[in-house]
Amino acid sequence: MYGVLSMSMPGEIWSRFVLSGTDLIPGDLQVNATALSRMDAMVEIRRAENVSLPIEVLKELSRSCRSLLVDPHTFDHQELIDCLMLGSTLVCIDHRSDIKQLELAHASSANIVVKLELDQSMLSEPEEHLSLLESLSSHVGDMILVKTRMPGILEEWWLMLPRRIRAAWKWILAPAEGERILLPHGARIHSWAISGDLFIK
Repeated sequence: MYGVLSMSMPGEIWSRFVLSGTDLIPGDLQVNATALSRMDAMVEIRRAENVSLPIEVLKELSRSCRSLLVDPHTFDHQELIDCLMLGSTLVCIDHRSDIKQLELAHASSANIVVKLELDQSMLSEPEEHLSLLESLSSHVGDMILVKTRMPGILEEWWLMLPRRIRAAWKWILAPAEGERILLPHGARIHSWAISGDLFIK
């Protein structure tokens, strides 16, 4: 089993980027930019199916960032372990992954984060994903990342979230607004992932 890494964890904020080649956007930072040394960075790696992880880029990022949260867009626990071996602090696995993959991931490391990509349909028909979140909370770790790509829906969803589910997880929130938003019942919010260009001077 891979234990909790010794790298420091952020108190409240991750700088959120998307990997594009060897650049991070927004901000057009190279993955070896000195500015990353003072950042706790969340990096999303958008890949087509069957495209391998960018190994050398991940190595460079792990050396460059103060701490690194990676969303490799995967359902495969082995790729999560690869990310951790390359130096990532936390790594995401999709909440829709097969339960066996989720259990294997969390049995392998405490540094795995379940990821929920929230869309409008989940607001109008919430029963399926809420039931899954409640079930998963008893099978895997307690860290979850919620990402949105449409402004406004994170707040609406948070307000409708049942208290028992809110209390079951430690939440990393990555709103489409690119900044922290005011939410009630915030005791279980672990940290925020906000637009990386806000941290570039």
